[in-house]
Amino acid sequence: MTNKINYDIPVSGRVTIKVVDIIGTPVRILFHEHEKAGSFEIDLGEELLSPGKYYYKVILYSNGEDVSKGNKEELISTGQIKVESSR
Repeated sequence: MTNKINYDIPVSGRVTIKVVDIIGTPVRILFHEHEKAGSFEIDLGEELLSPGKYYYKVILYSNGEDVSKGNKEELISTGQIKVESSR
C-alpha cells in the first residue's frame, strides 16, 4: 500500500509536512523546504513508518522562514494516513 499526500500551496514559502501518531506525538518531518505556489504530491513510503494510523499537517511559513523568525504559520492541509504491514 502506498500513501500519497496531495497539497496545494497558494504562495511561495517554506513548507513543512509533519506526521504525528494517533495521540499527537510527533513522529517524522517528511518535508521542510522552500516551495513555489502550486499543487504537489509526496509519496509516503511504507519503510518510513511502522504500521498504524497517523495524521499529517502541511504548514506554510509565509516569508520562507519558520515562526521563530517572526513569520506567520498557516495550516494548509491536514489528513489521516494508514500504514499497513507489507507482509
